[in-house]
Amino acid sequence: MSIFTILLFLFVIIMFLYLNIVRKEIRITAIRRKNTTIFIICLAILTLWLTVTTYTTIDEQIRGVLSALIFLSFLLDRKGLSEERIILNVFDRRGVMYSEIDRVVLYQVKDSKEVRMNFFKKGLRGPLLNFSLPIEELVLFLSTKLGEEADLEIVIE
Repeated sequence: MSIFTILLFLFVIIMFLYLNIVRKEIRITAIRRKNTTIFIICLAILTLWLTVTTYTTIDEQIRGVLSALIFLSFLLDRKGLSEERIILNVFDRRGVMYSEIDRVVLYQVKDSKEVRMNFFKKGLRGPLLNFSLPIEELVLFLSTKLGEEADLEIVIE
């Protein structure tokens, strides 16, 4: 087994440990699109199939399996709200602190349980996050976390 395979193995182990730690920090998780999940699983299966059918050495097969695990690690990626920040990307250690946010807009379509949240930081719009919880819970959570100068707008269609 080569040194690069060992390094890849260590990278995968450390990455999965880190992703699990970040997942536990998020209090309210954003909804993920189902198409993305299906696409990631298909890529992992394709990688495993190509590994089994193409590679002949044990070292190459181990690298193929580790590559499929890297694809599956995207399923552990979570966006959402933690106690002190909005986490937009699991590898962004800093996130967006609630104290930096100027305005939050919550939008709910009539007869839908999905709540869309958009925030503005220094006049720039952040990415749209979708949540599957009642708007009342989200308002209660954000009202305790946002600074006093931040505006919280609610739009119900």
